[in-house]
Amino acid sequence: MSFSLGEIEARIRELLANGLTGNSQDFHAWIRMDTLRKFREEPILAPDWVPKILDDLVASKEAAKSKLDPREYTLAPDSSLRKKTTKNEEYLVLGRTEFQPMQYVRSRMESFLRANGINEDLIVDLTIGSIEAVENAVKYGDGGTVEVAYSIEKSGIFKIRLVNNLRELNIEEDIERGKFSSTATLMRGMMVMQKLFDKMDLEILEDKRQALFMAEKNLPK
Repeated sequence: MSFSLGEIEARIRELLANGLTGNSQDFHAWIRMDTLRKFREEPILAPDWVPKILDDLVASKEAAKSKLDPREYTLAPDSSLRKKTTKNEEYLVLGRTEFQPMQYVRSRMESFLRANGINEDLIVDLTIGSIEAVENAVKYGDGGTVEVAYSIEKSGIFKIRLVNNLRELNIEEDIERGKFSSTATLMRGMMVMQKLFDKMDLEILEDKRQALFMAEKNLPK
């Protein structure tokens, strides 16, 4: 599937509007991911288009270079692309490292939390715990769709939910190794996630061959 320069720019603008921050290779990977997910086709685009468009958006003050890493691009503070702040987000990523799904979720979640006035220390905790769960979804998943949903409830609780399809696993052997229990999965990083969240559950839905991760964090009032 081939795209024009204008179509690629529209996709990059949408990514920036959703709070994505990354280098030009990240944006290239995310365009590929969205195209494969939606149309099941690999996009055809010139390799120099993405950095050129990002630099043009910086020049027009729609995007900006990240203060932490000048190789990364983010939405400019006064950009006309900025969306109205919401209390929940829900989207799909592909669980393959070549598409940078961890950076996709991390940067998008950080933007969401900042827009909702969450302090930086808590943003770090929430994103570390959440990205550990995303990494597990990629590591143990089948490379297909990962459902990501998180919200800030009126009760002052941050909630996150991930669902991914599982690749072929020998459940009995993994239970013996301590990786699984009957109701929750003790995957790598579980202790980190348990420390960072107030409530957490990771279940294997054997009838659907899926993993379901849910966690909550009480936000300071």
